[in-house]
Amino acid sequence: MTVSDISPEALARLEAKLLADLEVVRKMRALVEEHRQPVSASATPPPAPAAVTAPPVPATPVPPRKSTEEAALECLAVLGGKTFTQEELRRAIQKATKSYPDASRVKQLIKRMIREGKVAVEERRTGRIGSLYRSTLPAPAADENNSSGGPPATA
Repeated sequence: MTVSDISPEALARLEAKLLADLEVVRKMRALVEEHRQPVSASATPPPAPAAVTAPPVPATPVPPRKSTEEAALECLAVLGGKTFTQEELRRAIQKATKSYPDASRVKQLIKRMIREGKVAVEERRTGRIGSLYRSTLPAPAADENNSSGGPPATA
């Protein structure tokens, strides 16, 4: 920790972690003593230190991260028939997952989606940019409230 990291909240979290570690050490010591008991019955166990209670630290729920494949499917659905390159799909996945997917992983996803019929090769090109692909997934509805399939109603 540096001086800039010290705050009452940070110290409370650190204290709670240390107390949790101390509790684990106490449990392990009790287990070791329990297993040592039959071997040395004459030995007396050391006195247990006084119990220290820590205030509970509120856990902040972290939303689960999307997998690369889930993000790729969402990005393909958004593209809905438009052409894209492997790099454009990688950037869209990066934006959706906030992580940098490897180019080989994106290439594997594209190849599998071609086999599954979710992506079609629009134009085969060699070189750095690579081929153009097209999503065969249906485009998402512009207005999800309008489930009738017709044009949106105006008031």
